[in-house]
Amino acid sequence: MSQQSWPAPLSSLVRRARGPVWAQAGRPGSEVDATALRARTDRLAHTFRCHGIGPGSTVALHGTPSFTQLWSLFALWSLDAQVVLLEPRSGRAEREALLELCAPQYVITFGELYGREDLFVGECEVLVRRRRTGRPARTGHCLVQFSSGTTGRPKAVGRTARSLLTELERLRSLPRMPGEGERVAVLGPVAHSFSLVAGVLYALDAGATVVFPTAQTPGALADAARGARVVMGGPRHFAALAHADERLTLPDLRLAVSGGDVLDAGDAGAFARRYGVLVGQGYGTTETGMVSTDLSGAAGPGAIGTPVPGVRIRLLGGVLGVHLPESPYLYEDLPPHDGWLSTQDLVARDPATGVLYLRGRVESLTPGGVDALRIEAVLRAHQDVTDAVVLGADPPQALVACGDGLTRTDLAAWCHRFLGPSGVPPRFHLVPELPRTAGGKVLRDREWLNGRSWFSRPAARQDGRRQERRERR
Repeated sequence: MSQQSWPAPLSSLVRRARGPVWAQAGRPGSEVDATALRARTDRLAHTFRCHGIGPGSTVALHGTPSFTQLWSLFALWSLDAQVVLLEPRSGRAEREALLELCAPQYVITFGELYGREDLFVGECEVLVRRRRTGRPARTGHCLVQFSSGTTGRPKAVGRTARSLLTELERLRSLPRMPGEGERVAVLGPVAHSFSLVAGVLYALDAGATVVFPTAQTPGALADAARGARVVMGGPRHFAALAHADERLTLPDLRLAVSGGDVLDAGDAGAFARRYGVLVGQGYGTTETGMVSTDLSGAAGPGAIGTPVPGVRIRLLGGVLGVHLPESPYLYEDLPPHDGWLSTQDLVARDPATGVLYLRGRVESLTPGGVDALRIEAVLRAHQDVTDAVVLGADPPQALVACGDGLTRTDLAAWCHRFLGPSGVPPRFHLVPELPRTAGGKVLRDREWLNGRSWFSRPAARQDGRRQERRERR
């Protein structure tokens, strides 16, 4: 593979790193400065080179999130290798299937002694394994990630160095983004596009300090957010901070951005009332990077903001499309790329402000025309419901995580009260908790759920709550 296939190496971000502290894990005492970042990256690059890794090599990374993981990523980019970034929480069977699909020549694992994927540690052991069945890179992508898989099998998505650097340039044009010397708490896994690009890479480029939580517990999330000027995370992170120990205060906070999934309006309101900062929204996909933002949070719940400068979008039949010069999908037998990628998200645009509002997925619009996201919001507003997902294919069905005292009749009456008859799914399935992907997103793949009996059979028509409770056991 020619050197021209790898434009503007991302390792240049490491060379330009500045500021007294590059990153920190948890509370003060675990800081890494720019000099140490470069030294550790160079040392690992030398190690990997000794294993035979070089331009066009394909390398999968998996293991405990850590500084070592990031140094390895930067080191591999400096060697012009193609990196396959695996979700740390993926199960062994799923991981093996993805490795079979991508066929990397090397697999590098971190922190196997910890046996935990919900931690973030400093340095940990590195194990390099050569795969005899691996293949060198067939494309010029420097990063391979996987779509969330909420509606089906995850797809391998390739990003070029040019596309990543272009995304960083677009983010720099946004007001309110982190500046030099600011502390940025990145609460989500760095294997995810939002945390990696808008969090880690952007902060590195801007000279900001990244703070990672040492675990995904409420206490560790609070430790990471304490003293931060900017907090970036997902809905569950902001829910945890909104209801954290009353001793937590965030007097320095000026910007909070949620991404990756829909933020519950109640959690957003609780966070704003407690800390005095509205939670903004960043919307994007693994395939496209950041598409739109409402960093101030002023547009309110459900808004995904306005397109990031330089991003071209279109709405066809209410479905959001994003312009991409080439298909991001690898190893897929797909029709020729026409320059547009359908996100499969239903989106409405305010004609006066240009603000985009997420209405749900294409497959989730109910036959009655009521947005599935609206039904989910109404269900979550019930005091005995902890979470809900509505699949709008005919007939629409709702998976509801709730306590033992709630019945299907209660939920039907609740939805009818706020949405009318057309907003009541014909089937409610009551479960202790919702199924999620390895990345923590609620699973919306109806075929997968049916195959694993998450959907129970329709209840027999009998009066009384005793029968309904028996069906749930």
